[in-house]
This record gives sequence, C-alpha cells and structure tokens, in this order.
Amino acid sequence: MSSASPTTRSARRDADRWFREQGLPTFVPLRRWFTDLPRRVAPLIVWVAIVVYPLGGGIELVVDIAEDSTGGEATALVMVVILALVVAVVITWGGYFLVRLLLRRLPVGIGTIVALLLIIACLAGIIIDGYENNSRATVGPVFTALLILVVCVLVTGMGGGALISWASRLAVRNASAIGHMASIALPVILMLVVFAFFSAEVWQMASALHWGSIALVGLVVAVLAGIVVLRVSASEIDDDAQAPTEVQRRAMLVDTPAEHRTAGPAAHHRLRAPQRFNILLAMTFAQLVQALFFALLLAALLIVIGGIAIPVGVAEIWLGPGSESQPLVIEPLVIAGVELPITVNLLKAAMLLSLIATLPFVFSAVSEARYRERFFDPIMADMRRAILVRDALSAKAVGSGEA
Repeated sequence: MSSASPTTRSARRDADRWFREQGLPTFVPLRRWFTDLPRRVAPLIVWVAIVVYPLGGGIELVVDIAEDSTGGEATALVMVVILALVVAVVITWGGYFLVRLLLRRLPVGIGTIVALLLIIACLAGIIIDGYENNSRATVGPVFTALLILVVCVLVTGMGGGALISWASRLAVRNASAIGHMASIALPVILMLVVFAFFSAEVWQMASALHWGSIALVGLVVAVLAGIVVLRVSASEIDDDAQAPTEVQRRAMLVDTPAEHRTAGPAAHHRLRAPQRFNILLAMTFAQLVQALFFALLLAALLIVIGGIAIPVGVAEIWLGPGSESQPLVIEPLVIAGVELPITVNLLKAAMLLSLIATLPFVFSAVSEARYRERFFDPIMADMRRAILVRDALSAKAVGSGEA
C-alpha cells in the first residue's frame, strides 16, 4: 500500500485535531494517538512549568509587598489578593494558549524544533527550581522533571491537552451563559435556598463540618447528577428519531473536516464501546461544569447576602457555645496571612447550600423544556455533529481506499 500524500496526511491531522477539540479523543484511530507529540505536548509542559516556577512564589511576594505598603488594611489587601489570583490564572492559561497558537501557526518542521526547545527549557527550569528549593537534593529534581515529562506525554497522547482546551472553551461558554442561569434557573432555586440560609441549624451544621466533609457532599451530589446525565445522554444517543434531514446534515457539517463532502448521507456505523463511553463522559463532564458554574454563582450571591445581612454577632448567637465534643466558634477567613472581612462559617454555609441546590438545577436542565433548550440541548447537538462527521469521514476513507 502506498504512503499517504502530504495533503491526505494534513487532512487526517486536521480531522484528528478537530475530534480532540470536541472532547472526543477516542474518535481518533489508536495508531495516530501519539503522532506529532512535541508540538502537542509543549503547551501542557509550559503550563506545568509556569505553575511550578515561579508562579507560587510570585503570589506570596505580591501579597507580602502589599501588606507592607498598605499597613494591613483589610479592604486593600482583599483587592490585592483577588487581583493576584486573577493575574496568576491569566498568566498560566495565557502561556498555554499562546504557545499552542504559536506552534499551530508555524510549519510542521519548524514548529517541532521550537516545541522541543520549549520542552527542554521548561524541564531545565523545573530542575533548577528543585535544586534551589532543596540544595541537598541529588537526583530528585531530575526524576521529578522526567516524571512530569512522562505524564504530560501520556496525557497528551491520549488527548489530554485537547481535552484541557475543550474544557476551557466549555468553561468560557458556560460563563457566557451565566445570564441565562441568573434569569431562568437561579430565581426559583434561590428563593427556596435563602429561607434555609437564614436558619441557625444550617449554620451550626455547616460550621461543624470540615472542608473535607463538604467536599464529600459535593462528590455525592456530582455522582447523583452524573448518573442522571448518563441515563438521559444514553437514551438521546440511541434515539433514532433524531436522525437529521439532508439540509440539516449539510448545515451540521459546515466548519468541520467533512464540510466539503457533498455526497448523500453516509451510513451510520455503530459506536464502539470506547467512543460511546467517551461521548457519555464528555456529556457528563460538560453538564457538571455547568452545574459547577451554577453552584459558584449561587454561593457568591449567598456570600454577598450573608456579608450584608448577617453580622458576626448574629452568627455567634446562631452558633451558640456548642458542646465539649463539638465546639462551635466564629472563624475569620485568613488568606496568605491576611484576615479578610468575611468568616469561614459564612463560606461553609454558602457552599453547603449551593452544592445541595445544584441537584435540582441538573434535574431541571435535562428534563424541563426551557432548561434543556439552554443547558443540555447545545451540548447534545455538539455530540451528534461529531458522530455525523465521523460517519462522513469513515465513508470517505472507505470510498477512496484509505487506511
């Protein structure tokens, strides 16, 4: 069998990248999972290098300088801490996407060389940082850097880098849907939650819980929500009544690797088990990301309401002295040595209620018509389009005799 032409290889590479960017790496043939690795793995290693060195120390340095210059004023320190965290996130993800964009714009050969140089530079920086933090280290920092390289290669080869990009774009899309969440889902649920929020028992329960217990509550909620989404998504995938018409099919193929396929509808091939699992996992993850945004939005509103309407003295009355086995005290929130004008008790109560209130949001998003239209159907449409593109490309490959 003759080797594929450069045009064919480029088309395959574009199709593989498109599927990965849809959060569906299993739609890429296994033999092509680890192709073009340097250019694909470099952005992730740059991301790790920024997190390891020098981001953490930079945030602490900024907070220390701000504390000295403001004389410890709470409001100014709060603003500095928030600004430092925002800048840290921007720098981290900005570096990832900048490197990714640069390597895609360069020709394959030059891009590979640049990617290798970036990987070597980042690993050298991680090794140097390891020896600076521990001058008595022998080969520990080198093994750490090699372990990071191996993990990044494995994650990227299996589509992890593209999944990170997909998750980031998904988060941005969900952030743009906050207005819909605030106007459709939030009012009814907030009305029910606020009554519980002004309850002494809720504050006592939340204050008695450790953060690990609250995280476990969130995990249970995520599992229950995931089960619901999995069931609904599986039935949607198997619903043959959703087959598109020819006009819809052509519209769905626009801006995809199968855009220029003008033949009639391709035969639908049954999804393999890994592909089916990948689609269900992507659907579940996307819905849980939406639920997370809703929980954060609800928690932020509860924190604002609590900070205004529940003084510390009232919270002390609600908590009471507790007992010998379970003392209840007001804990101020301290970040990087800075005491902020809100309490840990307020955060715990807001997070606990927002996590529990996320369940009815997920149930509504997959069942009620107006919620589905905004929060579930767009994700399902992306998955259906990916299946359609897979079928079209498979038919094209079989028709042309490509391997």
